[in-house]
Amino acid sequence: MTELTGSQNEATGERRMYLDLTGMSCGMCSGRVQKALNKVDGVRASVDFATKTATVETQTDVTAAELCDVVREAGYGAEPRATAPETAPSASGPLRRLVGGLLGHNR
Repeated sequence: MTELTGSQNEATGERRMYLDLTGMSCGMCSGRVQKALNKVDGVRASVDFATKTATVETQTDVTAAELCDVVREAGYGAEPRATAPETAPSASGPLRRLVGGLLGHNR
């Protein structure tokens, strides 16, 4: 059975998978999830707290289901995601003016 999650680079054999994460309430949580994923042999993972997603790159036969199990063992939830997450919006417009005003940086 072929796994549909992520993509594969034919030239390098490297696969990229994405996981939707739940249960994280702070940056420390995302650090714990990232550390747990990176303990898996042959896995390079990064976790984005803002989008609640993990991006995992590997050349091994690890499956998305196995990676989700690793996240669950760390105390969080995870589900495979078929596509890359959209980037988190940057502070702009009214939000940027509000933050700038609070910090005394409005121009």
